[in-house]
Amino acid sequence: MMARQDIEDLKQTIHHHDHLYYVKNSPSISDQEYDRLLRRLRELETAHPKCVTPDSPTQRVGGKVDERFKAVVHPVPMLSLDNTYNVDEVWAFHQRVLKGLPDVPEDSIEYAVELKFDGLAVALTYENGLLVRGATRGDGLQGEDITANLRTLRSIPLKIDTESFKRIEVRGEVYMPKKEFERINVEREAEGEAPFANPRNAAAGALRLLDPAITAQRKLDIFIYAVGFLEPNPFKTHYELQEKLDVLRFPVNKHNRLCKNFESALALIEGFRDKRKELDYEVDGLVIQVNSLAHRKKLGETSKFPRWAVAYKYEAEQAVTEIMDIVCQVGRTGSITPVAELKPVLISGSTVSRATLHNEDEIKRKDIRVGDQVVIEKAGEIIPKVIRVIEPSGEQAQPAKRARPFKMPTTCPECQSLVHRPEDEAVWRCVNSACPAQLKERLKHFSSRKAMDIDHLGPAVIEQLVDSGRVKNFSDLYTLKTDEVASLERMADKSAQNLISAIVKSKLAGLSRLLHALGVRHVGQRTAILLARKFRSLKILQETSYDELEKIDEIGPVIAESLKTFLDRDTNRQEIERLLERGILMEEQGDAPESGGLLEGWQFVLTGALTRFTREEAKEKIQSLGGRVTSTISKKTDYVVAGTSAGSKLGKAQQLGIPILDEEALQKLMESGH
Repeated sequence: MMARQDIEDLKQTIHHHDHLYYVKNSPSISDQEYDRLLRRLRELETAHPKCVTPDSPTQRVGGKVDERFKAVVHPVPMLSLDNTYNVDEVWAFHQRVLKGLPDVPEDSIEYAVELKFDGLAVALTYENGLLVRGATRGDGLQGEDITANLRTLRSIPLKIDTESFKRIEVRGEVYMPKKEFERINVEREAEGEAPFANPRNAAAGALRLLDPAITAQRKLDIFIYAVGFLEPNPFKTHYELQEKLDVLRFPVNKHNRLCKNFESALALIEGFRDKRKELDYEVDGLVIQVNSLAHRKKLGETSKFPRWAVAYKYEAEQAVTEIMDIVCQVGRTGSITPVAELKPVLISGSTVSRATLHNEDEIKRKDIRVGDQVVIEKAGEIIPKVIRVIEPSGEQAQPAKRARPFKMPTTCPECQSLVHRPEDEAVWRCVNSACPAQLKERLKHFSSRKAMDIDHLGPAVIEQLVDSGRVKNFSDLYTLKTDEVASLERMADKSAQNLISAIVKSKLAGLSRLLHALGVRHVGQRTAILLARKFRSLKILQETSYDELEKIDEIGPVIAESLKTFLDRDTNRQEIERLLERGILMEEQGDAPESGGLLEGWQFVLTGALTRFTREEAKEKIQSLGGRVTSTISKKTDYVVAGTSAGSKLGKAQQLGIPILDEEALQKLMESGH
């Protein structure tokens, strides 16, 4: 059938361009041409559904949400590597290799050296060229089947050359780029959630989400570095195999090196010590391994480690300082987080004076007390973290010299209400929904640009409104009078009028912004938009059951339970009713978007000043058509919309070859889709 052949040809063409774009970072066609190919493939598959196969580029996200992950037994165990932080121990490894290969001349032993990524190890199995399974390392013998989630990584080929191998398992490391890690943590803190400690934890959490559509939003990537098994195996060296993996379109790291002798391999340790900091992914060391597969077989392995490889790990940059105090901060969800106030110290290029202690259990485990000398480092070289307490010596070794163990407060440090720790959480929470500290944080979020966008309502104004008792909830904002606001410190009549005007304007913000502004746990901007598009009215959403919510794409059980609990609580229902009485729009404006809008799946970045509409209006219009607007440019950005006085983002877009639209071109794209 001609349609089947057309579909196969299109699939191969798109796979080729995916490899050039996501792996080689050197696209050979424009984004518009790529999108045209993908749209044509979707049209053919829609007309001929029997021709849709798992390796199709249209099937990257669309797998069924698993209720749980199935166990996977690895045919060949995924062994760990023996770690060392000492160059002398790396020399000792080389001596063991020589001893294990007594008949092999030392000058003929080659070493392959690769970066040691700080991510999550996975195994990908291909049969007859098709990706059939992806699994976590687990305990090395058994992992978890996360195929649907791994398929969302566009650098992973869904199909490889079937003439090369009948069956092959490749192994690699899934990681989260540093910039993506920072972006997600900013979002989590804005939503009242604890930030991830490091990119590895964030990547591992994203891969174990039950909904692959959400995993796809996390922008994970992968490097393939090894093979578990392959049929047949014609290769003699690891480096030769790496070159074949590159030909098969697997993402192989460009920093891999083949060293003709051990001294060359050792020299790379110092060479990458500082260079690794320039990379957009975490590298915590180097892997030094014997290149010859025959030599590897002869050297063998222990029950835990291969004898033919060692991992040299760089020490994280650390500093010693003193804990001056431990204070507790109250977030907008009532979470009480202990924070160490530190004697300022320079580490990884910046001065650190505070470090989160995460929770009560973490403090007890490390026995952290005020006055202690502690070792700190930046987890993932980003977030300051207390590693350990330095044990006192000499006269200071007496226990009486240390402060008493820290105890979490039994009442909220802001409102003195009782605090509660749910059985399934490590976090204490203030139970008073009217807590001033929570209210201040919630008001900051409520008025933020991505929520109700109330200009001129800054932290200083919020502080005075709450402390004076004028504002006790969101709805009180809409009862404020100009003279009340003008009486606040540093508020002139004109400033007061501007604030009142902004509050009045926010009444028409619409349902998606209101849902985001209310501060429901786990409901961020993206989820709020999805819910607003789906239900169009807060009243309808309130009447929707948990079961109906849980079935919606990108929602799932956690968000559904959080949303339903929030909407069913009497105090929240009363507040929503007050907001309605004060004129806040609780419907989504505009026509309901159709599934598969004109801009469905496209990602935009806006830069410079626009004249036909504001940046926010442009963003909302793009989102209403199924597109997505982000603040940073990446290789996954489809278009950059540049207005007047566009800044550095325009230059970066030109450097990366990303299509740039002016306002007229954007308008045309939104009207016709091309």
